[in-house]
Amino acid sequence: MVTDTAVRPGTGRDFRRFWTGDVVSQFGSRITEFVLPLLVVTTLDGSGTQVGLLQGLYLCPFFLLPLLAGVWLERRTKRPVMIAADLVRFVLVMAVPVLALLGMLTLPLLYVIAVLGGAMTVLYDIAATSYLPLLVQGEALASANSRVLAGQAAGATGGPGLAGWLSGLFGPAATLVFDGLSYLTSANALLLIRHREQVPPRSRRNLRREVAEGLRAVLDNPPVRAFAVHAGIYNAATAMTTVAFLIYFVRELGHSPAAYGLIMLCGGLGGICGALTAPALIRRLGYGRSMLVVLVFSTWPYFLLPLAGGGQLDVAQCGLAYFLGSAGAAGGTVVALTVRQKTTPPELLARMNASYRLFAFGMLSLGSVVAGFLVDGVGARTTLVIAPALLLVSALPAASRPIRTIRHLD
Repeated sequence: MVTDTAVRPGTGRDFRRFWTGDVVSQFGSRITEFVLPLLVVTTLDGSGTQVGLLQGLYLCPFFLLPLLAGVWLERRTKRPVMIAADLVRFVLVMAVPVLALLGMLTLPLLYVIAVLGGAMTVLYDIAATSYLPLLVQGEALASANSRVLAGQAAGATGGPGLAGWLSGLFGPAATLVFDGLSYLTSANALLLIRHREQVPPRSRRNLRREVAEGLRAVLDNPPVRAFAVHAGIYNAATAMTTVAFLIYFVRELGHSPAAYGLIMLCGGLGGICGALTAPALIRRLGYGRSMLVVLVFSTWPYFLLPLAGGGQLDVAQCGLAYFLGSAGAAGGTVVALTVRQKTTPPELLARMNASYRLFAFGMLSLGSVVAGFLVDGVGARTTLVIAPALLLVSALPAASRPIRTIRHLD
């Protein structure tokens, strides 16, 4: 638990406001991620390739924008950027139900909304990750990261579950109204934060040098470099799993969107458990050994997904896979994020986080597009066998010596 004494004077309440805004914003993002592909499958009768393309376009900014966003954010206060990103996403998601009501919703328009929404999510996430160390310091940072990630997992829990239930009641497009309201709530919580950042000094910009410094903050730091390689492979495989499982579970096995949402709910619950357990695991085992433990849970359970055959136990079986897998992934994220924050100078945090996201999250877009082609080419079930195999490959850099030997950091 992060207390007022574990943070900068007067910012305990500000951290709770930051945490609330981040949870609600992540909640909205999860609804968007759930509903947009569902719209393609159910309302627009799209193919696996079109679902993969939509996911790829949403995630494309995660690859194209991070380096420039990191340099840009280094010269700006982070909280106003987060608020602006929430407001823009509110406008974007509210456009979908309006277009659907007018009978004007098309795949190209969804593609545009997906790209712009992904860009705003990149800006928000990089700003938020760089803003947190301004509020919380020292040994409390791991616990703060745990709470933030547990909150995000709570959003992942409630978002898909609620989105699936509301989609069954009102339809996928109307469900995005609740998404829009979540972004407004997040912006309001961030507006209430009293802590004010120091305005970064204005100086002559050397874009090439600043981008290079951000890249070196990842590439010249062995643990951060190993985490980035692991996250890139892992996220590509996760994106492949997401696209293939949606097609396989809803279309091929004939399960309802509500059942799919229930499985995502299990994944969110697992994420909460993994994030909350991670600080105690780190204190007991150290960072390196903790990573070895969570890798077991973040990889092997997903081999249960292609074993689903359309029976009554499918939801329980797939729900268990997502619960265990998400628990391991969330625990690993707490470990990796805290190591990154503790081993990077404050003046390089935004650029390091941006460069890290280029490696780690840029692969999400590639994984989604590849998944779409694989689903149409070799089938969704076969793709669900290939993806967990890649998850196992991702464990190799995460279990390497630069990470495995880390005990505790000051």
